[in-house]
Amino acid sequence: MMKRLAPAKINLFLEVDSKRKDGYHNITTLFLKVGLYDRLSFKETDSGIKLICKHSLMPDDPKKNLVYRAASLLHKRLSNDKGIEIHLEKNIPIGAGLGGGSSDAAVTLLALNDIWELGLSTKELCTVGRKLGADVPLFLLPDAAVLAKGIGDRLKPQKVDKKFWIVLINPGIFVSTKDIYEAIPVSLTKTGIDVKLLIHALKNADIDLIGKTLFNRLEAVAFKRHKLLASVKQKVSALGVRAVLMSGSGSVIFGILRKRGEAVGIKSGLQGIHDVMVVKSL
Repeated sequence: MMKRLAPAKINLFLEVDSKRKDGYHNITTLFLKVGLYDRLSFKETDSGIKLICKHSLMPDDPKKNLVYRAASLLHKRLSNDKGIEIHLEKNIPIGAGLGGGSSDAAVTLLALNDIWELGLSTKELCTVGRKLGADVPLFLLPDAAVLAKGIGDRLKPQKVDKKFWIVLINPGIFVSTKDIYEAIPVSLTKTGIDVKLLIHALKNADIDLIGKTLFNRLEAVAFKRHKLLASVKQKVSALGVRAVLMSGSGSVIFGILRKRGEAVGIKSGLQGIHDVMVVKSL
């Protein structure tokens, strides 16, 4: 049996550049992977694909799950009827902007490429991954920090040696990515913030500058629909966290700190109000 960990991500920067004819949006985003993991195990069987996941929010039909779909895409490449049984343990909140489903799919592609000895390169796996979702290729790369453009699948790894402590606050609200993107005004006024400045701040562990250059275009739309999210961000800021933002399309709000003790202190300050986790950047 093979066991693999699928990490979560946060978006430190997310600008919507334009809307495409196919309905998707061109974006510029900066991903940072963090040490919150789903756990997957893979056991070879004689035939077929079986996915086992006991999470209450997972679809009843396993064929709708990205893990199953990822396994199915690679299974079609086999010249025989080898099978696989996959156990998925969900720890990354669903519909929270942390990329758990995409990460699970990417880890499944990587694991089955090894188990079935398909010999696919990272580039080839990314091509398969794009069929599953724009964020999947991100998790096929080993890099912790990645700048992405296009629909989020044109990737440029960033070398960030500094590690940060991250407080993840989950208000328990499921946010539909599709709904948030559809609510973005067609005519957008671009932010004056330069993502290059944020990358510079990350590399130098400049928390003050990180706080000033964090940006998420989707935040205002999500806050308008879910007042609780704005309230959570205000609470975190009031505790003295200078770098606070909503990840992706929501609903998780995160704060970035230099030291674990600082992050634990923020968690204590929010205890009993929300589901709070302290993790480290990868």
